[in-house]
Amino acid sequence: MVRLWKWLPGERSAIERENDTALAIAAGSNAFAVFIIDTFTSIESAVAVFYVIIMLLSADFLSRFGVLAAGALCTGLCVISFFLSHGLDNDLATFLRLVGSLSALLITTALLYKNETGRLALLASHHRTKSSEYRYRSIFKQSGIALWEQDLTELNRLLENLRAQGVVDLCAYTRTHPDFPKACVDAIRTVAVNDAALELLGNITHEQAIGPIARFIPHDCPSLFGFVKAFFHGQRRFEAKGRIRDYHGEESVILMAVEFPDDQSGLDRIVIGLVDITEREEAQATMMAAQAELARASRASAVGALSASLAHELNQPLGALLMNAQACLRWLSRNPPDLNAAIRAAERTMRDGERASQIVKTTKAMLSRSPIASEKVDLPSLVEETRSLLEYEIDRQNISIDLTSPPDVPPANASKSEIQQVLINLITNAMQAMEEAGSKTRRISIRLSTSDTGFVVMTIGDTGPGLSDEAIENVFEPYFTTKPSGMGMGLAICKSTVEARGGKLTARNNETVGATFEIALPVENQGRLTRMYDVPQMVAQIG
Repeated sequence: MVRLWKWLPGERSAIERENDTALAIAAGSNAFAVFIIDTFTSIESAVAVFYVIIMLLSADFLSRFGVLAAGALCTGLCVISFFLSHGLDNDLATFLRLVGSLSALLITTALLYKNETGRLALLASHHRTKSSEYRYRSIFKQSGIALWEQDLTELNRLLENLRAQGVVDLCAYTRTHPDFPKACVDAIRTVAVNDAALELLGNITHEQAIGPIARFIPHDCPSLFGFVKAFFHGQRRFEAKGRIRDYHGEESVILMAVEFPDDQSGLDRIVIGLVDITEREEAQATMMAAQAELARASRASAVGALSASLAHELNQPLGALLMNAQACLRWLSRNPPDLNAAIRAAERTMRDGERASQIVKTTKAMLSRSPIASEKVDLPSLVEETRSLLEYEIDRQNISIDLTSPPDVPPANASKSEIQQVLINLITNAMQAMEEAGSKTRRISIRLSTSDTGFVVMTIGDTGPGLSDEAIENVFEPYFTTKPSGMGMGLAICKSTVEARGGKLTARNNETVGATFEIALPVENQGRLTRMYDVPQMVAQIG
């Protein structure tokens, strides 16, 4: 709907409406007076020009369309008056007076229309600015992030003076002028804060927060000097972590961020965002302390695991060494001495000692991170050698060990001493299981075969009681044992040893009696050429 009036009834006060009414009456009266004078008097001047006064009076209360309507009305009155007073026969001077009057009316109407259009555009711009300011203030006040508005005008003046003096390195200037940081802090003043900032500053009032920023940030704060330096060098954005003191002197760790304006017109209200990260910093410090404690505990655990491993591995060869030494003494104590039997016992003693020495060397390699090279291991020969190492226990318990091997079984790519220790552990476990269960038939079957995936497979089966469901799930877990005096480390070490060479160790129960352990070792080097031992790696492998 086209509006002829500037204001709606509710937009003006009673006095203002009375003034508008008076102006409208004055404008209408003047229009009537000019029309009468121009039509019924013999004045030879351009009386119609006085319609301009009517247009100027109407401009205060007419809208843009009202101005056009008033201009059209005055133009119509001027033309009607001309024909009523002069008719169709007019001289040139009379016609020129009409043209002058109409020109004045049209120009005045155009200027008033333009003025009203500009006024409306200015009002719209003011309204948008006011709305934007309202939205900004709403966001500023309701934001959960602490926001400061700082006046950097004085700081900018201070830095401009330095630039005029030719200063380009603020750090060097600060070293020769120790009071400069304090001057910078004193030049920054807080002009507004939101509720989150008031809470950060100690739950104070807005009035208490306004003023010099030096009350809350000390002049020797590195982040504040970084802020000044970024401003001096014309950076657009600055972020840093620093400390802030609240109104009561309590310190907090904050993350501050600010974006500087392109020109200096907005330096009186620079918004700085602050995030309280005190709890995060404390949590990080706690986490670092926990990590240090965990590392200490890991080292202690590694020492414990290494000790348990060494004790378990050395137990068997040392026991065999002792028994062979006792046997040697018995053969020598006979009358006459059985020298051949004593020599065989001494040889077994030397062999067990070498085994114990090899275990110590392996442990030393773990600690020194020395590589242990892979080699081609002839598994049939390894089984026979291992059987001779355990000959005394095998004969004592009346156990038979059967080896089934194809003639063309390829050598495994592994460490002979490591795989032999794994095999000794598995055979010893089988013998102990059969003895504890009182098995009538005591037989260990070792079978060698190859797979299509490039592995040579060695299965060790016994005629013992087999494994329980719980044992099947946890048999390779560190410290899990079914023996009353067991340590639970042997099979965990065996598994980690085989896997370190790229192989696999699994366990299952037989269909009738007993259990079977299966070792799969690569024929080619599918694992690592060397095995780098370290204590944390061992802990990760065995728990």
